[in-house]
Amino acid sequence: MKKIISVVLCVLMLATTLCFGVSAEKDFGKLQFNDDGSFKILQVADLQDNMQLNGAVKAFLEEAIIREQPDLVVLTGDNISGGSCRTDISKALDTRRCEKAIDQFMSIFEAYQVPVAAVFGNHDNENALSKEDLFDIYESYDCFIGTDEGEALYGCGTYNLPIYSSKDADKMMYNLWMFDSNTYDEELGGYDYVHDDQVEWYVNKSNELKAANGGVAVPSMTFQHIIVKEIFDLIESGENIEGALLHQDGKDYVFKDGVLKAGYLKEYPCPGTRPSKQFPAMVNQGDVVAMFFGHDHNNTFEVVHSGIDLVATPGFTFNSYGNEDRGVRIINLNEEDTSTYETHLVQFADYFADNKMAMANYNMNCDYLPLWDRIKAGLLFVVTFPIKVFFGYAF
Repeated sequence: MKKIISVVLCVLMLATTLCFGVSAEKDFGKLQFNDDGSFKILQVADLQDNMQLNGAVKAFLEEAIIREQPDLVVLTGDNISGGSCRTDISKALDTRRCEKAIDQFMSIFEAYQVPVAAVFGNHDNENALSKEDLFDIYESYDCFIGTDEGEALYGCGTYNLPIYSSKDADKMMYNLWMFDSNTYDEELGGYDYVHDDQVEWYVNKSNELKAANGGVAVPSMTFQHIIVKEIFDLIESGENIEGALLHQDGKDYVFKDGVLKAGYLKEYPCPGTRPSKQFPAMVNQGDVVAMFFGHDHNNTFEVVHSGIDLVATPGFTFNSYGNEDRGVRIINLNEEDTSTYETHLVQFADYFADNKMAMANYNMNCDYLPLWDRIKAGLLFVVTFPIKVFFGYAF
C-alpha cells in the first residue's frame, strides 16, 4: 500500500514540474514596436502563487508565451500569496520562501526571454518582507524591466515604460504607466489607493513626455492592481433587473446603459476606501486610453468612463477564489494608430480543449465545479499522466 501511495505522489509531483529550454541571452534594452507595427502585451492578474505553483497554471503560462509571443508580460499584483510565505520565524526564511514563490513564474519568463514588468497588490508583502525587498527579488531576473521611482513616492514600483517606434529607436510612440495601488487603509479600513504624491509624479511626467513630443500627449495605458473608485459611477442597482449577473445583499447590479463594451460584472468591485485624484488627473491630462486592473478575480468587463476604458482582468489563481472566466488578457497595440487598441481574454480551454489530461488537471482544481466532477477529473488525471509520460506525449 505504501508503495502505491509513493508512486501516486511521484506522479503528482512530476505533473507539476515543467522543463524549459533556455534561449540565448537577450539584451532587452528599449521596448519597441515590431517591424510590422505590432506590439503585444500579456497581462497576468492575481496568480497569488505560493512555493509550488499549480501545474495547470505553469502549463498555461508557458503555452501563452509560446502561442502569443508577447513583447511584454505585465503582472498586475497579488503575484504571490505573501501570507503563504510567512513563517513568523525569521526574515531570512520568509525571503527564501518568497524567492521560491516568485521563481515559480519568473523562471518561465526568464527561460523564454520575455520582458516582464510588475506592480504589487495587497497580498504580495503579507510577510516579513517589504515591497522593496520583493522588488529586489524581481530585479535579480534579467528579463525584469520594472523600475521604482524611489523612496520619495508612496509605495513601491510606480514607474513608466516607453515604447519606441519601429522606424526610429529614439522616437517614443507609446507609454505604459505602472502604479502601486498600495495595500490597505490602516485608518479607515478597506483597501488603499494611489496617493497624491504618486498622482503629482504622474502629472509632471506626463507633461514632460508631452513637451518632448512636440506638445502632443503621448498615448498611454495604465496598469495597477486595485480599480479606481470611479467604477461606481457606472454601476446601478435595483431589484429584478433583467440580465443582471451580479446578485448581492438582495440587490441586482448592472452597468448603466452605453458604458459596457465587453465582458461581465460578476463581482462587486473593491476599490480603495478613499477617493483618489488619479482618475480625474488622467482625464485632464488626456493621454491615457485605458486602465487595466486585477484584484476582483471574477470580473472581465471593459467599460468606458470619460473617454478612458476601465478594464478588469480575472485572476488566474488556484490558491484563491475564481470562476469559469479564469484567464489572461492579451492587449494588441498598432504603431499606425496609437489612439486605439484591441484586447481579449485567453482561457485554459482555448489552448488545451483537445488535451484530456490537461483539462482534467485544470478541472480538478476548479472550486466552482461540483465535487464529483472534480473527483472524476482528478482520477482521470492520475490515470492518464503515467501513460502520457511513458509514450512521450507532451503535457
